[in-house]
Amino acid sequence: MKKILLSLLALVSWGASAQTPVHYGFAPDQVIPEEIQAQGTGENASVGGLICLDPAADPVVARLKGHQVKGVRCFLRAEYIGKRQKRTYIQHISGTPDAEATKTYCDFAEGWNEIMFDEPVTIGDEKLFVGLQVYEVRGTPYPLVSFAGVSVPGSSWIKLKDEGWKEYSDRGTLFIQAILDDEAADKLENTVYAQVASAALTIAPSRMFDAKVYIHNRSAQPIETLELVTEGQGDTDTHTQTIHFDTPLPAYGGRIIDLPVRAGAETGASQWLKLTVNSANGTPTQASADGISYHYITQDAFLRIPLVEEFTSQRCTNCPFMIYYLDKALEEFDGPVLYVTHHTGFQDDVFTQPMDADLLYLFGSDYTYNPAVMYDRCVQKGEIAPVLGASEASTAPYTAALVAATARPAMAEVLVDVEKTDAQLACRVHGRVNAEMAASGEPLYLSVYLVENGLPIDKYPQLGLDGEGAPADIMERFKHNGVKRHVFNTVTTGDPLTLQADNTFDIAFEPAAWNSGWNWDNCQVIAFVHMMNKEDMTRNEVLNAGSNKLNHLITGIHAVSDNLSTDVRFGIGANGTLQANVPVRNMQIHQLGGQSVSTDMPLNSGIYVVNYTLHNGETGARKVIVNR
Repeated sequence: MKKILLSLLALVSWGASAQTPVHYGFAPDQVIPEEIQAQGTGENASVGGLICLDPAADPVVARLKGHQVKGVRCFLRAEYIGKRQKRTYIQHISGTPDAEATKTYCDFAEGWNEIMFDEPVTIGDEKLFVGLQVYEVRGTPYPLVSFAGVSVPGSSWIKLKDEGWKEYSDRGTLFIQAILDDEAADKLENTVYAQVASAALTIAPSRMFDAKVYIHNRSAQPIETLELVTEGQGDTDTHTQTIHFDTPLPAYGGRIIDLPVRAGAETGASQWLKLTVNSANGTPTQASADGISYHYITQDAFLRIPLVEEFTSQRCTNCPFMIYYLDKALEEFDGPVLYVTHHTGFQDDVFTQPMDADLLYLFGSDYTYNPAVMYDRCVQKGEIAPVLGASEASTAPYTAALVAATARPAMAEVLVDVEKTDAQLACRVHGRVNAEMAASGEPLYLSVYLVENGLPIDKYPQLGLDGEGAPADIMERFKHNGVKRHVFNTVTTGDPLTLQADNTFDIAFEPAAWNSGWNWDNCQVIAFVHMMNKEDMTRNEVLNAGSNKLNHLITGIHAVSDNLSTDVRFGIGANGTLQANVPVRNMQIHQLGGQSVSTDMPLNSGIYVVNYTLHNGETGARKVIVNR
């Protein structure tokens, strides 16, 4: 059984129906090429598709009892002519999909089709399967089209060749709709379906997480606002939030939106999460099927902080070229990231630490000379070592690598506490390692550096800034960043990490002598938990990183008490500023990168962490996603 993704060119000319009937279905009316899949065998064979109208599972169908299904509205990616040979037809089947079908033979056009049954069928107490069958030929393969964004139960029954009907939960939602009698319209009025389409691989219990949510307007009235209710496995209460659409959700339209959603309280590998829409446009909705999705809920859901490490040298004439574009990518990147330089691999300089040479094993057997960079010490596809050479005059490859690094699951939590005096800097690193990783027995290591940014070239010269083809503003922009001022770990490649019984660690390092020439405002202590293997380059990966300047991110998202007496929620007011649902004595807003944001200024689209204090003294933190 095969499936393919259609390209944009395959669909740009396909038309849509000029008239919108009353219909039942879960796929949107809009057929967007990037959001669809084609289904079939790629061979000469019969292919069928059905959707299921189940009064026991969907309150909409229960309300529709006694109404008629007059025909089928469906979308095909090519013309299929087979009426005369009785190879192409629409059909309805009662009870089970393997029961006898009532067929109306027809031909299909490319794009949307609206075809009526010879005799309508009345919706009753049994499941009713509605759909079509065509004879697929190799010249126009993969005839069926499905919306890839979400799989709704009952919305994707497929028959390939002689394999029988099967319900697929991983093939999206077929573009098949039941055409209803006109009198059924009021049974669909103000009916909305919502389901999590995709989310992070691991999610912390009772926490908000970033998700993509499918919202489907099942009625003929456009929707501007709706109230979404979330309930997860193990929850004792529900979570409610209001969604405002900048562009109204059209009649029978579906849309995937980025939305923060709260996970359920119970941990486990396959925990259910239920979304329900309570009201639309300020009016209570008619009941629809709950949108159920399943997730891995674990205490070990950590926020990934990517670690970028660069091999460079003051004497490397090519390094400023890479640093310029990497630096711009880091500056423009919308998310937390940590950056360290190792001044080795070409010639040592004033910044070189004794441990730098011991990291050259990460270049692997095929030595890559500076400039070079690595992301979480992860070996990229097609490479044999984590260190990558770089010289492209564009931010694109660096940005793409940062996005990919952020998307990888974090396998540890790393918190860094520091205490500075005029004479010394004390450092404590603590956190937790993912239970499965801890149980694997893989040796783990901890590296901890004090780094400083913003060191000027007038004090620390750099070769290569005036080379041919250098960007015009490179002299103005260039600073030495990520410079290691002190290495806290005693083993150069990282201290062996011993975990407690609950997979936690807590290590206080010997204080470092403070140098008055260092600028504390530009310094931070960066720590990371990693593997270390000089023989196998794939086993040097960084589980996660952290720094004293990013602790608010980690604790703000994953260390908020479950037992707060007040349910504090945030939203965007009419003036674009952040508003709380209860009186707040004070609050601080930070971007994910740690930058402070004024509470009086309108917020741009993005992700923020809000630390707050209530008038009763209760404190907490919330992650807020602004979608404007």
